[in-house]
Amino acid sequence: MTKKLFALLISLTILSTSSLFADWVVPASALPQKARTFIRRVYPNAKIWKVERDDGKFEVKLSNGASIDFMPNGNWLNIDGEYNGVPMSVLPQAVANTVRRTYPQARMIDVEKEWGNYKIKLNNMMEIYVAANGQLMGQQWDD
Repeated sequence: MTKKLFALLISLTILSTSSLFADWVVPASALPQKARTFIRRVYPNAKIWKVERDDGKFEVKLSNGASIDFMPNGNWLNIDGEYNGVPMSVLPQAVANTVRRTYPQARMIDVEKEWGNYKIKLNNMMEIYVAANGQLMGQQWDD
């Protein structure tokens, strides 16, 4: 009897701690207004398919295949455009100008904000790093 009770307690402990670290699916209405406005502006024809809340952040999957990670205040952290790409309009003008000038034929497929700078993956297998002021900080082949 003691062994069964002990096994049950262990199972419950594992189950409860694993659920603490799981993503929670929440309704689109749980997104901050700033995030919903951003989605409508950047991907006007896409529908919100799924919203997960993880550690205060929101992970949004759209009907066009794109996914966007948002901070609790509605600012975006990462945009994965999948096959549709990421519109230049998400970037500050200086950063967008640098991307266009450096690789005019390439399309952005993933954009990530890192410490006020931008890490941008292009469909030509290049990854470029651009400061918020538009300065090209580096580039490498995406692996």
